[in-house]
Amino acid sequence: MLEKAIVIGGSIAGKLAAKALSHSFRQVIILEAGEKWEEKAPRKRVPQSYHPHVLLKGGEEAIEKLFPHFFHQLIEDGSIINNFTRDLKWHHFGSWKKRFSGELEMIQQSRPMLEWHLQHRIDQIPNITTDYETKVEQLLLDHQCNKISGVRVRSLKTGREKEILANVVIDASGFGSKSVEWLKSYDIEVKEEKVWIKLFYATRFFRLKNQNRPDWCNLLISPSFPENPYGAYIQMIEGNRFSITFSGYANESAPRTTEEFFSYAQKLPVPDVLHFLEQVEPISEIKIHTIPYQVRRRFDLATLPEGFLVVGDAHCRFDPVFGQGISVAAMEALELQRYFGNFAYPNKRFTKILHKRFSTFIATPWDMAITEAFRHPDITGEKPFIQPIKQWYSKKVYQLSASDPEIYLKLVRVMNLIRPPLHLFHPKVGFGILTNWKKRTNSKKSARSEN
Repeated sequence: MLEKAIVIGGSIAGKLAAKALSHSFRQVIILEAGEKWEEKAPRKRVPQSYHPHVLLKGGEEAIEKLFPHFFHQLIEDGSIINNFTRDLKWHHFGSWKKRFSGELEMIQQSRPMLEWHLQHRIDQIPNITTDYETKVEQLLLDHQCNKISGVRVRSLKTGREKEILANVVIDASGFGSKSVEWLKSYDIEVKEEKVWIKLFYATRFFRLKNQNRPDWCNLLISPSFPENPYGAYIQMIEGNRFSITFSGYANESAPRTTEEFFSYAQKLPVPDVLHFLEQVEPISEIKIHTIPYQVRRRFDLATLPEGFLVVGDAHCRFDPVFGQGISVAAMEALELQRYFGNFAYPNKRFTKILHKRFSTFIATPWDMAITEAFRHPDITGEKPFIQPIKQWYSKKVYQLSASDPEIYLKLVRVMNLIRPPLHLFHPKVGFGILTNWKKRTNSKKSARSEN
């Protein structure tokens, strides 16, 4: 058994990573800059915790393996069970998806509730400790062996600094991670792939004025660039509450008042969100969060000091509208547990091996998000050469999935990170695209001949 691991950040990604390491290390220390947090409420240092979070099926399965019976506890505490294809009302590229009972049963709740239960489970693990109000200032390296040796930290209470030595250091400090800067101070360069989405999302919580609940758990209006640049998401959560979130890209103005909230709903291509707003009453203020860019940091391509790993948003910050971040972090944590569980004394190249594996988890959701982002004419970034082909094909899949349940299920499996993208290149999908193309071509020819 290895001696000590350090996790930078008590985020969801940090908690999951700490649990994964607790099986193979005598001591795991979480270094958290924020104060101790014990309530089912948003954390001060986590502004996104006011907004809805989606746990994809791949992430849900990973968390359940890390924390057995975890979702049974969430359900007992009021989490909502829903069927993805039946209980999600989804409008995309001009059409509503046909709703039906499918194979994916999902569990949903607010982020504070999810994080509170994770912290509760972490507190029960004797070899995990959390040092609150502690900020990591620098990585410590053994230059001779090109190996991590620990971190230098500063207490935010006293201002005192000290060094903490460890065999492994995991950075789970989120989007604002200093890893790239820390490594650069040691002349180690990490490539960053950025897509400047300039996104806002604005969320407010509501209760129904009466008991006439909708026949869905979630309602999603996806942006369909360039025709419809606006997005909306309504999510039902514990306590008979609903969150309504609007999103906009490329420096779109966020709604900040009740009147602006209604005005934004009027911009959407369908009136459903506006009608829902008329049936509910607000129980919170409007919270706004902005994301200038989504970024993928290529630690898998860099030569890093052995024993230093990066997970969660510190590794890759996705467009949060796609709801991929927590699920990818959970899958990364499960991979940590598997790797260190299989190797009492890890391979000397385990840092490279694990970052390569993390990269495979990141690739699909990253590709799906940037493929849609680059449809917007004002979103900039380095575009892959085959981007136009991906956009053409994915749009056809999205359109066909509205009316073909089998194709919809294939799309849902890939979106939920339980099947690879090749699942969408099944002959059934290709045949559907070809048949639909022929129908449209023949329809246009008939229209021209009648004229």
